[in-house]
Amino acid sequence: MSPTSTFLFLTVLGALSSPTDSFRVPSAPYVPSPIRFTVPQQTSQAIPASLSRRPVQFALQADASAPADASAAAAPAPTTTTGLPTSTFNLIKACVGAGVLSLPAGVAAFSSSPAALVPASALMVTLGGLSAYSFNTIGKLSQHTNATSLSTIWESTVSPSAWPVSLACFLTPLGAALSYSIILGDATTSLAAAAGFSLARPYAILGLAGTALYRLCRLSDLSALAPVSIVGVMGILATTVFQGVRAFGPAYKAGGAFFSQLSSPPSFAPGVTFLSPQTLVLVSMAATAYLSHFNAPDFKRGLTDSTPGRFKKLTALGFGATSIISLLMMSFGFLTFGSSTLGVVLNNYAPSDLGAVVCRLLMAISIVGSYPFVFGGMKRGYFDLVKKEMTPARDRTFTRVALACITGLALALKDAGFVCSFNGAVCGSAIIYIFPSLMFLRSGMEGRRGEAGFNKFMIALGALFGVAGGAVSVMQS
Repeated sequence: MSPTSTFLFLTVLGALSSPTDSFRVPSAPYVPSPIRFTVPQQTSQAIPASLSRRPVQFALQADASAPADASAAAAPAPTTTTGLPTSTFNLIKACVGAGVLSLPAGVAAFSSSPAALVPASALMVTLGGLSAYSFNTIGKLSQHTNATSLSTIWESTVSPSAWPVSLACFLTPLGAALSYSIILGDATTSLAAAAGFSLARPYAILGLAGTALYRLCRLSDLSALAPVSIVGVMGILATTVFQGVRAFGPAYKAGGAFFSQLSSPPSFAPGVTFLSPQTLVLVSMAATAYLSHFNAPDFKRGLTDSTPGRFKKLTALGFGATSIISLLMMSFGFLTFGSSTLGVVLNNYAPSDLGAVVCRLLMAISIVGSYPFVFGGMKRGYFDLVKKEMTPARDRTFTRVALACITGLALALKDAGFVCSFNGAVCGSAIIYIFPSLMFLRSGMEGRRGEAGFNKFMIALGALFGVAGGAVSVMQS
């Protein structure tokens, strides 16, 4: 880190440590519902008269990437229910987030050939199916134990101490917040370049941390941020369409309009080494793309007429659509850049590409609006882990220290793809494969023939993905 960057980091750290704080923090932590957000008539901020006559409800879920929603483990029971279409939309939004931008790099980790997309797609569909199975298992366990969160299911089936789940509740959103900070730094730098001026990456990260992110993480009422979900959905859909146009168009091929602006031109070569340790990078990234399991009890209780059949249908629709979106973004990004694909594929596109500029802007807005939800999940996971009450003073101190540490790591680490991969390998494998299967085996539930053996296989698979995938992610970086 340069002396100037070090000085700016210490300046931001000092600002975060300032004794003045104008943000109201409630005595009890705010926990956003993963199904529906309500802006009440009376809030701490003024509401225009046209909006103050009745509560405004958004049948949307605050972003996004599954790790961001790890906080739902501590969420209260939803007071309203939603139909199957709305619940399906919420589940897709809970799974599909910024993590899908790393999937093309997962393919590039083990091959430079477009033919690699065939086994990679088969792998993604298989992992999506396994993730859907474990998500549905958590929903059934929630009904069987009458528990309201992943932690309470664990306490009812495995052990009175739920520290493994609490640790995952802390580490998963921590990794998500770190990847968000890295992506925001890259996106802000690229947007500045498109606007015609130079902004160094450290300045972008430090500026956002010391202003917008800190203020948002200190807000006591996050319900007003719910409409950001619309921006997040627009960003994902726009990016998918944009990537498809660029993958099959001439702009990034030799002689194309943006080819000369690329620091690393697209690179392709024959040969597929699918059965190699590097494939575990894609496996780990897929865990992040499909991770919404902390929310399963809330989706189960929040679904109208939540019978086992309807919840299974919700799971199939949500994870099926997530698989399709993930496959499209993975394929389009890799077909454009091949082995030159970066950890976040949007960083590959030329700064002057207007389509890329729009996608970066939409994703940046979505991530900024989602950041306090991710940070809140990490905060609740930490206080649940250390068994301490989250008082206003402790909340303020934790926010300052944690945000300063995340900002420091974001300055040192430049590859958000590595963060997504490692986080998915270690935490995602435990949450998707190990925790649900272990709870099922200890619950005494009667499953289908061979289901107990299948869950034992899931535990072994999760352990393999966690250890080997984490190690390969580190070596690959």
